[in-house]
Amino acid sequence: MIDFRYHLVSIIAVFLALAVGIAVGANALRPATEAFLSKAASEVSKKNNSLTQQNAMLQQQINADQAFAQAGSTRLLAHLLTGQSAVLVTAPGADSSTISGIKTALGQAGATVTGQVNLSSQFFDTSAPTEEALSTLAQQLKPAGVSLPGQTPDAQIAGQQAAAQLIAASVVSKDAPALTTAQSQEVLSGFANQGYLQVSAQNGGTTLPPATLAVVVIPSTPPAAGDSSPANLGLIAMAVQLQGSGRGTVLAGPVAGSGSGSAIDEVVSGSGQVSTVDNADTEVGQIIVAQALAELLAGHPAASFGIAPGTAPSPAPTPSGSSSAIPSVTPSATVTRQAGGR
Repeated sequence: MIDFRYHLVSIIAVFLALAVGIAVGANALRPATEAFLSKAASEVSKKNNSLTQQNAMLQQQINADQAFAQAGSTRLLAHLLTGQSAVLVTAPGADSSTISGIKTALGQAGATVTGQVNLSSQFFDTSAPTEEALSTLAQQLKPAGVSLPGQTPDAQIAGQQAAAQLIAASVVSKDAPALTTAQSQEVLSGFANQGYLQVSAQNGGTTLPPATLAVVVIPSTPPAAGDSSPANLGLIAMAVQLQGSGRGTVLAGPVAGSGSGSAIDEVVSGSGQVSTVDNADTEVGQIIVAQALAELLAGHPAASFGIAPGTAPSPAPTPSGSSSAIPSVTPSATVTRQAGGR
């Protein structure tokens, strides 16, 4: 029979051997390990320094481009939109500096900004009660004898589509307004009183004169639900209705808010008949918003502009490989499907 002391001595011997092995192995491997780690750290440090320098150079280039655009904005925008008027329709979470920059660019292009229609988060609620309430309210506010263009409703956003149809007719027109000033005021006040939107005229009042053009500004971050989010579909429906009622509409947003899962991403993928600009938080993008509206006025098809894949960098002509010919841009992302036509 083996007594307890034998077990104790055996266990101590095992742990002692393990400790000696670790000590000997660590000492033997230490130079090689230290050399490997030192080399890896040096490579990482060099790469980090290189990326930091590259990032700084790119930022300097961006700053220079924006400074150039700002300095040349008067020449780039002069008379593009003379005689036109524009209204901004903004989504909840739209960036204020983007909105301000777009207004400035529109003014430099010669357009008169009539004001803003700020849609509330309640407008994009797709619960059954809200859908029914929006549809009912649109029918109640529709002036007697006024015929609005029809559209096949998307069941998911039928209320938003009905409301957008009436709101669009109240704020933009191609030639003769579809509604009188009093009718437009009644429509906008009706939706505002129910908490679906707020109206802010450029003169500080709440009465918007009809505009010929519209810019819809998306949120600064895409919705969590992605491209098919009701918020995206509702914004696209609004933009499509504005395009149909006026002479041109652009869906614009900042770089961070125009990526994957945004309303602009959905349009570029083929879900709406409107032009888009995905870098409207920059001076360059704000100039492009005005240029895109001018393109629509000139009869060009809706297209997507900006910096994302599948977009044209601007509506301006792009030089070809030959210096003898400078063709017009053929946008690579022309949109042909109606909102909700999935």
